[in-house]
Amino acid sequence: MWKRAASWLAFLLLTPNGRPDGEEIVPDSSEDSLLQALSRAVRCFQRIHAPYVLIGGWAVAVWGRPRATMDLDFLVMVNEKNLNSLLAEMVRAGIAADDGWSKHNPMLRPFQVRLQFREVTLDILRPRDRHDRELFRRRRKKRLEGRYYWIVAPEDFILQKLKVGRPRDFEDAISVLERSRGELNRRYLERWAKRLGIIGELSYITSL
Repeated sequence: MWKRAASWLAFLLLTPNGRPDGEEIVPDSSEDSLLQALSRAVRCFQRIHAPYVLIGGWAVAVWGRPRATMDLDFLVMVNEKNLNSLLAEMVRAGIAADDGWSKHNPMLRPFQVRLQFREVTLDILRPRDRHDRELFRRRRKKRLEGRYYWIVAPEDFILQKLKVGRPRDFEDAISVLERSRGELNRRYLERWAKRLGIIGELSYITSL
């Protein structure tokens, strides 16, 4: 299953904007746990009318180099109260809350919840700054298995990764920069990097 998921993510990388012939992207099997977790989660967002954007490993698979993952990471436009409502909605949809994670990460609980669907881990995050809210305006649609999903734009993905700043985040940001360099809005990147205090980090990766 893990290998099949990895090959599926790699298939997303044919071009930055999907298949060059416009053909939709499809996984090896419509029964994949990842696809089921994705579709169930998005239906929950839609039921409570919560805008979402797919971030993390799936976004780097679309805009940068692939790395195998069994995680789904979403940024969802909800307040703290609605985050709890969304959690209840997802539990009703058969996605289990990870109570152990919540217990061991009490400071993150107002901004993030973790759930599990079979072997797939789902992280649901709330916006924490102005840039997190801005990226909803610039999100992109990608088609997968006959449905469209919202994915973070490459510039906003880079900024998010630089804000976190772990070694793997820098690797992901560099991979997107290398693959999409000619298509990126550099003025947007620099403007937000200055606002977020990460202009040094952006200058570093663009100098490589």
